[in-house]
Amino acid sequence: MQQTGGSLILYPEGTRSQDGKMQSFKSGAALFAIELDVPVVPAYIEGTHQVLPKGHYVPRTGPVTVRFGEPIELARPQAGELPRERRRRAVEQLTQSIRMLSSPRGAEELAADLQEKGTAAQLH
Repeated sequence: MQQTGGSLILYPEGTRSQDGKMQSFKSGAALFAIELDVPVVPAYIEGTHQVLPKGHYVPRTGPVTVRFGEPIELARPQAGELPRERRRRAVEQLTQSIRMLSSPRGAEELAADLQEKGTAAQLH
């Protein structure tokens, strides 16, 4: 991916929810980012539950909003840390960054925090 400049989109929940609420994240997206040593651009997608509910195959018309966060580097290894612990920390980082984007206020708080730090976010 880095050599070609490409992007990969992964949905960390693994599936759509029945009620449209965010579910717990699986470790796959974080594992990809760790193994490939690439930053993650968190994104929150709102409105897809109404447009294409789980179990339906024909989308309806309706608004969909996508909020993007700043790129983050996931869970750098810590001395003596097991790989599964690092993956768990990375999933927590990803969950936190996307939850912050799930409301306009959370997105504003994240942007202000990033601006205050002056560089790309590294959530710990």
